Amino acid sequence: MEYLSKLFSGYGMEESTNKNFTLQNGGKILSKFFSKVEKLEYMDSLAVTNVNDMVEYIYSLSSMALLWNVPKQDIKNILMRQTFNGVLHVPKEYGMFRAA
Repeated sequence: MEYLSKLFSGYGMEESTNKNFTLQNGGKILSKFFSKVEKLEYMDSLAVTNVNDMVEYIYSLSSMALLWNVPKQDIKNILMRQTFNGVLHVPKEYGMFRAA
């Protein structure tokens, strides 16, 4: 969602993920309670080869409601500018903390 929100920020999209505890701030939060905090990350991406499917996915998300009045072709054009060799790579970020 963060990737899509940034991509469509010109349409008023804002990242709305719960920010209470994330991979970005979790180390700082945990370091208040543990002397050693290690972040283990698993970086991944979704390889989208059919941008039309991604457009339909975006229009199905209630969190993307601000885009529902934007013509689908405009959304597709933005996504197409992000493709490389016909593939749109949507980053996914996963991980965990190990604390002691």
